[in-house]
Amino acid sequence: MLGEKELKEKILTTNNVFNKKVTSSLTNLLKVEKDLKKMNIELKKVVKKVKTLEKENSKLQKKLDKK
Repeated sequence: MLGEKELKEKILTTNNVFNKKVTSSLTNLLKVEKDLKKMNIELKKVVKKVKTLEKENSKLQKKLDKK
């Protein structure tokens, strides 16, 4: 059976590994969040451009229909 000192060292080592994994996971989540925000901004730009193109297309279609 492990002695009290060995048990404390094992717990500290386990906590240290756990903390590193949590820190790494949080860092990865923050990177993903940042990437998603960038993608969202780009998507909004694309949606805006599509709406503009749809309006232009509608205008051109009306001109063609008149002819």
